[in-house]
Amino acid sequence: MIKIGICDDEKIILEILQEIILECLKELNFKAEIVLFNKGKELLETEMELDILFLDIEMPQMDGIEVGKELRRKGEECKIIVATSRKERFKEAFCIDTFRFVTKPFEIEEIREALEEAVTALGGMEKIEVYKERVKCDILQRDILYIEAVDSSVEFVLNEGIFRKETSLTELEKELDEKVFFRINRQCIVNMAHIKKYEKGTVLINGENKKVSQRRKKEFVMTYREYMA
Repeated sequence: MIKIGICDDEKIILEILQEIILECLKELNFKAEIVLFNKGKELLETEMELDILFLDIEMPQMDGIEVGKELRRKGEECKIIVATSRKERFKEAFCIDTFRFVTKPFEIEEIREALEEAVTALGGMEKIEVYKERVKCDILQRDILYIEAVDSSVEFVLNEGIFRKETSLTELEKELDEKVFFRINRQCIVNMAHIKKYEKGTVLINGENKKVSQRRKKEFVMTYREYMA
């Protein structure tokens, strides 16, 4: 599920923007968890990893630019959508790798476009039909940690558990978002967004070490570096 943060010091603005985003999510058929923050400090103290952040620039004590800089310093890679009524501050926001700008007062079409572009840019939003205990269900590609071949089927490892499907990794690769997934060896495909560490031909993912085959190592390193850039 997508995690969206909204940070603004005015409670009424938080509520209005949340309502608009919920309406847009419904129209776009996206599911998301929305978290509200009325101070930059509160946002910086959260342990939640956000995918998209609507960030107000004009806030007391610590403004949006300062908050954005601190987030980037901590290594946060969320898509930041800057909200402001002062267009002259747009230039400042480039230093925090701003994804999009929206102006106050909010226009629903502008919010919808920014939201749709941000979700698309996240990658892995397509669904895959899988089974868990013989019950059919759909999972988002971005929620998959890694996939392994097991006999004549494959296992999808998610935080929610293990799902299965009767197919091969070769066939499955045709469905997966190539910007997000990489086949590191004959038996395993990993979601690069969930790799915690790569060292000496081994990726650490979900607390487990997975070997990158020798013949795929060079391509993997190049692809992973590009993904993390």
